[in-house]
Amino acid sequence: MEFPKTLFDSFEIDEQHLPAANNEEEKFRAFRQLLIQRIEELIHRDFEKLKWILYRIDVSEKKLNEALQNSETDAATVMADLIIKRQIEKAESRKKFGGNENDWNFDL
Repeated sequence: MEFPKTLFDSFEIDEQHLPAANNEEEKFRAFRQLLIQRIEELIHRDFEKLKWILYRIDVSEKKLNEALQNSETDAATVMADLIIKRQIEKAESRKKFGGNENDWNFDL
């Protein structure tokens, strides 16, 4: 999976913090773990910023609330998985509908 630079920027994650990975699955797991850690920090230090990021990435508030109520995992993990899922959905949509790199891109 190719990670959008905007996702790194939104969560102020430096790609250099990702450990060297032998394959895409390892890279994905490392990215996911960094994202979870950053979300945990935002939950405790700047919850308003986290809400703004979730809104800008277009994570459904309804889906988030349902996932948080129905999950046994911590909130940061639930949010990270929803963010990743939403980014994948947007990438697939761009492929399906012929998104061009020169098109306007409002992802954060």
